[in-house]
Amino acid sequence: MARCTPLLLGGGDYFCNEVLQGFPVGQAWLMPGVQGDFANKVDHSRGTFRCYYCRLELEEHEVEAEAAVSDHVYFYRFSHADQLLIACGEGSTLSVQDGMVVVSPTDRAAVKNGAPYAVIRLHGPLQVLAAQERRVVLHISEGTEVYGAVSYISVEQALCNLQNEVAEENSFDDAKEQGRQIWNELLGRARVQGNSRDRQVVFYTALFRAFQRMTCYTEQGKYFSGYDNTVHDGTFYTGDGLWDTFRCMHPLQLLLDFDRQAEIVNSYVLMYQQSGLMPSFPAVSGDLPVMLGFHAAPLFADSYAKGLPADYETAYEGLYKNATEQCMLPWVCNEPATELDRCYYEKGFFPALKRGEKEYIPQVHSFERRQAVAVTLEHAYDDWCVAQLARALGKQGDYERFMERSRNYRNLYHEQLGFMAPKSIDGQWVKDFDPKWDGGQGGRDYCAENNTWIYTWSVFHDIEGLAQLMGGRQAMEQKLDNLFTEGFHEGSKYEFFGQFPDSTGLMGQFVMGNEPAFHIPYLYDYCGAPWKTQKRLRDLMDIWFTNSPTGICGDEDGGAMSSWLVFSALGFYPVCPGKAEYAIGTPLFDEAQLRLKDGKTFTVRSEGAGDGLRYIQSATLNGKVLEHPFLRHEDLINGGELVLQMSNKPNKNWK
Repeated sequence: MARCTPLLLGGGDYFCNEVLQGFPVGQAWLMPGVQGDFANKVDHSRGTFRCYYCRLELEEHEVEAEAAVSDHVYFYRFSHADQLLIACGEGSTLSVQDGMVVVSPTDRAAVKNGAPYAVIRLHGPLQVLAAQERRVVLHISEGTEVYGAVSYISVEQALCNLQNEVAEENSFDDAKEQGRQIWNELLGRARVQGNSRDRQVVFYTALFRAFQRMTCYTEQGKYFSGYDNTVHDGTFYTGDGLWDTFRCMHPLQLLLDFDRQAEIVNSYVLMYQQSGLMPSFPAVSGDLPVMLGFHAAPLFADSYAKGLPADYETAYEGLYKNATEQCMLPWVCNEPATELDRCYYEKGFFPALKRGEKEYIPQVHSFERRQAVAVTLEHAYDDWCVAQLARALGKQGDYERFMERSRNYRNLYHEQLGFMAPKSIDGQWVKDFDPKWDGGQGGRDYCAENNTWIYTWSVFHDIEGLAQLMGGRQAMEQKLDNLFTEGFHEGSKYEFFGQFPDSTGLMGQFVMGNEPAFHIPYLYDYCGAPWKTQKRLRDLMDIWFTNSPTGICGDEDGGAMSSWLVFSALGFYPVCPGKAEYAIGTPLFDEAQLRLKDGKTFTVRSEGAGDGLRYIQSATLNGKVLEHPFLRHEDLINGGELVLQMSNKPNKNWK
């Protein structure tokens, strides 16, 4: 609930939708109106939108609506309206008590599924004009302020939250100013100079979005956990999608908000202790069966590598259980291992169906399928992450076991094809496999939302080993070139997008709009051709990230894609979470200054980058020549200065 912004509920999920359903207070919503008419539309061009505040003009009656938030309270102010409709959906009840509107979930199961308790109070007396089941109409006067507090613990706790966060006078303006200060402080931890105002707006909007997850559910030192349906003392975060966020969102938050990230990581330990399973897609209700992999492993491996304090022994217990007992199938959680998992353990790959073979494993999701290549590659990386923690904790046998499993990716590299390819459970290659077109909708027989042109590169932890499979660094460089230029020789783009609708931000076969591709442009650094990383990145940032409603080229997924843009605009990126290093790309700005833990500052100076210069001629770190395009985490957090000499022509000798 902390750091949330007020969201508007509309009749669709696109920016230009003009039908306004209302303003949320948990599972309830409010709608101002005039003389019993609550129908309204909104013109976004006449609105004001900030991280902490928004103002809209509702066209039907020229009502002005303003919104702000605190940790647990929604603040609204309505002008030119004389009535207010408050309603809630099924699963909650609504009543008027003691001069307030109280919204309660019908049972504890509804709370667990995301329907909090709420109390709604007006600044002034409550005058009820009409009341029905799950809705009430109130009289309001000019400039009425409305305060809606929520709680996952109880109505009484919601009332405590209201009393704690709402002052008697100027409450709306106080909340607005407090929100402005919070976001200014956070966004001010990365100060950029140069380039256009539009590019700076894009950067800071991305930085704002990069901190949308996770959500703090702590209420005055207590929290409700859906992992054991109990109220506990302490601090607790949930609401995450690690398949999206392990890649760069969590590393970015660790860099810029170290203490908060420590609380987030500790919350994963609590979720494991309360449920017996380390989650991968945690929500209020518990772990969700979404996507694939058990990417709490890179979350903890990266945290350990970068010095974050946590209970790694307990975390390791949960990760070990996931890695040795849990079903690896996509969109499945808290299910025991199947014969498909045993194939991975014993033969080193997750098996696909043979060509034309019907599914015979009941746990397989009917739409998401096996995704056998993606499962093998992502679990091999997760196993590497578990191995790093095992070594750190002195578990040498486990370290060797999981390091061996981390090389499972090698078992799916098809040398003749030059791509990762599926094998059936008998160890035979699936016949006539096409890396571009095979796998059905979203490639889901073999991959997750992408084809193996993308998934072949999902070897974060052993890029050198992947290069060896491809025939060396030069061969890998050529394959990357092909990725960015490969077209649709065998079919049309209409067929391709029909089969792979998540392939947005397409450049050749490279997919900017989907997470498995995020690290790929940086792989040129490992091939000895960082100038190509610089070339690709500047094209991607300039083309696909703009200051407009369509300025993000794919599913944002809780700040994941925005985190990629923030890192890339700063000029470096965490290719392999779990390794305390960053690959250097190309900055968007002439200067970026980062305020880090313990008052340290790290500055990137790249004069001319803001004017479009993308190629690095030379680099120095704290006055010493930087011979290779990589930074260590300690180089950043200890503070210092990276100076990049920029040009419009590449330096092909800087490797």
